[in-house]
Amino acid sequence: MVVFFGEGRLGIGCSDMVWASLGLILALILNWLFYKPMFGCRHDRQDPNLWQHANPWQQYWGESYGPELKRWLLNTVFGKLETEEKIGNLIVDVGSGASPVTQLVKTKPGRKRVCVDIAADNGRSLDELRIRLDAEKVGQFRTLSFRKALLRVCAFLQINPKTEAKTERADTLVFSDMLNYVDFRKVLNGFAEYLKPGGRIIVFNLPNRGNGLLFSDKGLKDNRQLYAFLEEHHFEIEHKAFPKRPRNEIDESEELIVLVARKCVQA
Repeated sequence: MVVFFGEGRLGIGCSDMVWASLGLILALILNWLFYKPMFGCRHDRQDPNLWQHANPWQQYWGESYGPELKRWLLNTVFGKLETEEKIGNLIVDVGSGASPVTQLVKTKPGRKRVCVDIAADNGRSLDELRIRLDAEKVGQFRTLSFRKALLRVCAFLQINPKTEAKTERADTLVFSDMLNYVDFRKVLNGFAEYLKPGGRIIVFNLPNRGNGLLFSDKGLKDNRQLYAFLEEHHFEIEHKAFPKRPRNEIDESEELIVLVARKCVQA
């Protein structure tokens, strides 16, 4: 093919254009599978009328992360912990999004799930409660949104907050694809206050993945920051895996991580 510019001409091989097109298509496919879409459905790119029918999570964040990889990896972790009877009956899913990954955990009598997200729909069923809350507000009793959320959780668990002093009730906390967007130390520490001794934190996160415009300056930038936090707050790392790390790569600081840590019982 020949393209003319004035009196000169520029030759472009058809094969070059084919390879360039294939490269772009491949990049878009990979981005769709593992990252927030490049061209997410933001308010300024959509007909406003369409958002009347979108759920709150989509309105806040845009298009959802592709959930396939996350579900595939976490299903294995949940299954192993379930077999070892380490999941428990109260699971808190922080940053649960439109499709909480904790729905992969088997439903059984007495098991309840609390899903916390900044754009949750505040729905409720017999075994699941969805709480709309900024995760950084956890533990801030002067904040109305946290007090309202706490009262809803107490009602869901049939707890009288005026007479019950015990706060460490959760068996498992799950943080999936959200630690880049918040002050991760504040959020982990705040929710850990409600975790039983011997309870577990499950983290699924890739530093720098997502919409960088919405990242917190205090978000997780390096997995070594996570290790340091857990050690400082008396958590024992029981499992960590890096499913996307190249075979010969030894650096794990900015890799996709799947981690399980147990809250140690203090003497």
